[in-house]
Amino acid sequence: MAEDVTAPLAAIVTEVRLHAEAALLRRLNAGSGFADPRVPSQIYLRDEAALARLAGGTLRPRGTHANAAAELERAIAAAAPGDASATRLGVMIARMGLDPVAGGLLVAALAYALDLDTRELCHALAPRRPPKLYVETCADVLGSDAATLLRATAPGSPLRRGRLLSVDGDGLAASLELTHGALAWLLGDDALQAPVAGLCELIGPEGELGVVLPSDTLEQLDALLPRVNGEAPIAIVLRGPRGSGRRAAAHRIAKALGRPLLVIPAPQVVATEQRVRAMVLGHALAAARVRGAVPLLAEADALYDERGELSAEHADAIAAFPGLLVATTSGRSGHLELHRPALVVPMPRTDLADRERAWTTALAAHAATTEPTELAARYVIGPGAIADVVAEATRYAAAAGSTVDMLGLEQSIGRRLSVRLGSYGNVVHRKSRFSELVLPDDVVDTLHDMIAMVRERAQILERWGYQRHLGISRGVSSLFSGEPGTGKTMAASVVASTLGLELVRIDLSAVVSKFVGETEKNLAKIFDEAQDAHAMLLFDEADSLFGKRTELKTAQDRFANLEVNYILQRMETFDGVSVLTTNAESAIDPALQRRLNFRIRFPEPEVDEREKLWKQLLPPQAELHDHVDFHALAERFDMTGGYIKNAVVRAAVIAARAGRGMVADDLWAGAHHEYVEMGKVMPQLPSKGL
Repeated sequence: MAEDVTAPLAAIVTEVRLHAEAALLRRLNAGSGFADPRVPSQIYLRDEAALARLAGGTLRPRGTHANAAAELERAIAAAAPGDASATRLGVMIARMGLDPVAGGLLVAALAYALDLDTRELCHALAPRRPPKLYVETCADVLGSDAATLLRATAPGSPLRRGRLLSVDGDGLAASLELTHGALAWLLGDDALQAPVAGLCELIGPEGELGVVLPSDTLEQLDALLPRVNGEAPIAIVLRGPRGSGRRAAAHRIAKALGRPLLVIPAPQVVATEQRVRAMVLGHALAAARVRGAVPLLAEADALYDERGELSAEHADAIAAFPGLLVATTSGRSGHLELHRPALVVPMPRTDLADRERAWTTALAAHAATTEPTELAARYVIGPGAIADVVAEATRYAAAAGSTVDMLGLEQSIGRRLSVRLGSYGNVVHRKSRFSELVLPDDVVDTLHDMIAMVRERAQILERWGYQRHLGISRGVSSLFSGEPGTGKTMAASVVASTLGLELVRIDLSAVVSKFVGETEKNLAKIFDEAQDAHAMLLFDEADSLFGKRTELKTAQDRFANLEVNYILQRMETFDGVSVLTTNAESAIDPALQRRLNFRIRFPEPEVDEREKLWKQLLPPQAELHDHVDFHALAERFDMTGGYIKNAVVRAAVIAARAGRGMVADDLWAGAHHEYVEMGKVMPQLPSKGL
C-alpha cells in the first residue's frame, strides 16, 4: 500500500480488502473456479437454490474454503471499522454530498487504486474480463444491490458531477476509476490537477492581495456576508470595469467565510481546445467544491454566446454547484443567468481620492518613493490594476537591480493596459515629438491645451466639481481637419506620446459591416477595450464613419443614421482620448462636432514652413544640408509635409538606382516627380538647384 496513506485511511482500505477476500471465498465455497469455466454449471450465482440446481449431478466441489471463510468473518467482525471522518476521504464525502452507497463506491475505488492485493482480488472476482474495477464487482464487495449502484454511477450523480470517478461503459459492466485529481487530493496534494492546472488559481484565506477597495464597496460587501454564510445556492455578481478590484472583493468574501478562493478565468475556459472545453468548467467547480473553496467565475460574460445563453455543459455545471458562487462582469453583456438568486455589487470607476489612497498603499508596500498624486490624476484605473501595476514594476526593477520610478510604472501600466482589438485596430508604435512638428503657433497651442485638459482632468472635473455639476464625462475628443499630408496623424502621435498613452489607429474597413447591427457591435468593442486599456483612439478618414445623417429615403439611410446615433452616444460616454481626422470637415455630422472638445484645422504650410519641412525630413546621414537651397525648393514646390516626405524618399531611390550617394539634383528630381503625380505639371526641371 502507498506509504503516504495515513493510518485511518489505511484501516479503511484494509476493510475493503477483507470484504473483497470474503466475496472471493464465497465463490470458492460455492464450487466456482475449479473446473472448466466454459461449462455452464461452473458459473457463480448468488441465488443458492438456483446454484444448487445447476450444480446437481456434477463433480463440483463445495465448501472447500469453509474454515477460511469462517475465520475471515470472525476477523471482519473483530476488526474496528475504519473511521473516514478523520481523513480527507470523510471530508470529500461530506463536501460532495455523497450518500452511503456512493461513499462506498468511492472507498472501493480508492482501495483499488492504492492496494495491490485489493486489485488482485477484484480481478479474480471478474476472471473472464480485462483487469479493471467493475460495478458488478463492487456489488459483491460492498454487498449492495444492482439498482442502487446503477443510480450511484449514472450520469448526473454526485460521483460523476463531482469528477470523483470516471465511468467507462454502461450498467453493471461499466468500469470505475478514481480520477487523478480526486486521488491526488485524498493523498494530501492540494495543487490543482489537469485539466484545470495552470488555468485556475487557488488563493488561500490567509493571503493578502494588497488592494485598497473603496469604502462604499467594503460596506456593500460586509452587508452581504450574513446572507451568504449558509449552504443555500446563491450568487454574488461583482459588476465593474477591468482592474476595479473585483478579484480582491471576491477574496474578501471568501476570507470572511474562512475559505479559499478558486479563480476560474472564463475567457481562458472558452479558449481551451475543443476536446476539453466542455469539461473544464465542471472540473474547476468540482475542484472548488472538494477544497471547500469559493469559486470565482472571472469575466463570466465570456461563457455566454451572443444571445446571452450558456452551453448545455456549462449550464449544467453551474446549476449543479451548491452554495455560494461569485462572478465578475463588466456589465456590458446584461444579466448573467447563474441558476440561483443573485446579489449584484456595483464597482464603478474609482474617484480621485480612492485612487490616491490605492497608489499610496501600493507604493508604500513595495518601498517605492514615486509621488502617488500625479499617478492618480493621470491614470483612471481601479485599485486592482494599481496593485498589479506596482507589483509588476517592482519585479522588473528588482531584476534590473534598480528601484521603482515613474518610467517603470508607466511601462508597467502600458503592459497592463494593452488593447485587445484584434483586427479592428493596430498600435502606432512611432512616437513623434513636438520638435518634429512644423505647424502654426496657434495650432501648436491648441494641441498643448488638449494635452493639458487630459492631464488636468482630475483637477477640473473632480476637484473643481465640473463633472458632477455639468454631468460631463472624462473623455477628451478632437477633430483634426485639413488637406492630406498636413500633419494630422503625426500630431495625434505627438499627443499620445506626450501623454504616455498607447495610440491605436482604427481600421475602418474591419469595423464597418454590411450586416445590420454589426458595425455598432464592433464599435462597442473598440470603445470598451480602449476605455479599459486607457488607450487613445485614432479614427483616420473619419468622415466615412462619422458622416452627416441624411433624410430617410431608403432602408439603408435608416440603418446608416442608427450607426451615427450610436456613435454620438458612445462618444459622450467614452472616458478616454479620441482623435478624428478628416480631409472634409463639412462632411462630419454637426451633432458630433458639437460634442467634440477641440476642432483643430491644419492649414497647408507656407514657404517658411515648407523650408523647415525639407530640412527636417532630410536625414542627417545624407550630408546634404549645406549643399541644398531649401528655400528655393519650398518656393518652387507648393506641397504639404506628406508629399515632401514622399519627395525625399523618391530622391533616395534615384540616388540608390544610380549607385551613388544623394546629391542636390536628386531632391529636385524627386520633388518634380511628386509634383507631377499630384497633377501639378512644372514647365521644366530646374538644374543645379536654381
